[in-house]
Amino acid sequence: MGSMRTPARVLTLALSFVTMFVAGSAAALADAPVGSSTWPNEDDKSSLDLLILFGGGTVGLFVIISLFALLTARNNYVPPPPSTELETTGDHTPAHH
Repeated sequence: MGSMRTPARVLTLALSFVTMFVAGSAAALADAPVGSSTWPNEDDKSSLDLLILFGGGTVGLFVIISLFALLTARNNYVPPPPSTELETTGDHTPAHH
């Protein structure tokens, strides 16, 4: 069996996109309320609640990224440069196995 050609790849990508779009639309339509009185009204959030929600999330994200950076930024071992001295051995006999 041969490899996929470019038109087959494009068709596969387009078909996948259309399938996921239809499936996502169907799920969104299924969750939509029929009437406006179906869902109860929620209390509005105060400015302090919104500041804690969005500001706290942003600060938490910065803290997590900083901790990850600290954990991954370490000094790696760098071996010393090779020496120019030759090591001589006194025994030149071949090894027997």
